[in-house]
Amino acid sequence: MKRLSLILGMMTMGILASCSTDEFDTDVTSDTMEDAKLNPKGVYLKRIITTTNAGSTVNTSDYLYSGSKLTRINSSDGSHVVYMYAGNLISERAFYYNNTLNTKEIFEYNENSQLLNYRRVNPSNTVLYRAIYQYNSDGTVTVSGYKGATVSESTKIVNRKVFVVNGQVTKIENYTISNGSAVTEVLNYSFDTKNSPFKDILGFDKLTYYDMALNGSARNVTAINTVGASLANSGNDIVQYTYNAQNYPVSANKGSIVLQYFY
Repeated sequence: MKRLSLILGMMTMGILASCSTDEFDTDVTSDTMEDAKLNPKGVYLKRIITTTNAGSTVNTSDYLYSGSKLTRINSSDGSHVVYMYAGNLISERAFYYNNTLNTKEIFEYNENSQLLNYRRVNPSNTVLYRAIYQYNSDGTVTVSGYKGATVSESTKIVNRKVFVVNGQVTKIENYTISNGSAVTEVLNYSFDTKNSPFKDILGFDKLTYYDMALNGSARNVTAINTVGASLANSGNDIVQYTYNAQNYPVSANKGSIVLQYFY
């Protein structure tokens, strides 16, 4: 189930962001024109259509921009996500359902524009979860996640190390305790050499490893090999893509899940 969740998250970032049926934003302002100069040759994802269970469920997510900055994702399921930036970095995204705020994510960075702190809060700004990112001398990133706002061993629920090679996440190790013994789960990632649908969205590359879905990656995840504590928790998940002439995916297929991408 965890492996399927990872694939779902990786394939349907827009569904995590899932949204309503507004038309694309066509207003052009001076700010929009200025933002567009940041990446004038970018290819921007406009829509994802997700079909599951042989067509029994279809969801459409539309992406709205100000230049190269993603501002909102509207979904046909009645939800939407609003993005906010601090300079060129994504600082917040707020998740709504039927125009009611559900949760909000807050991102903070260090002086090198690396993700430093992450918080998920409820509508009352109570911290539900927070994560701290530590950059190690060997190029790995240690992720420590805590339930609530308090940073302590008693509230720690995530202990993870991310391995990065040439800016690409190749492996994630999750460390847990099971029946009093230390257990390590390893996820090995394989990628294509093409372009991710999210590659040209400003700020997404800084969020590559904020979770395990790797939506911010510049390439597309083609396989996740999971080595768990038991055979039941191990296995391989494969995603197959078709691409357009610019080497961006136009569809992704993972068993009963099919996505179509429009630019």
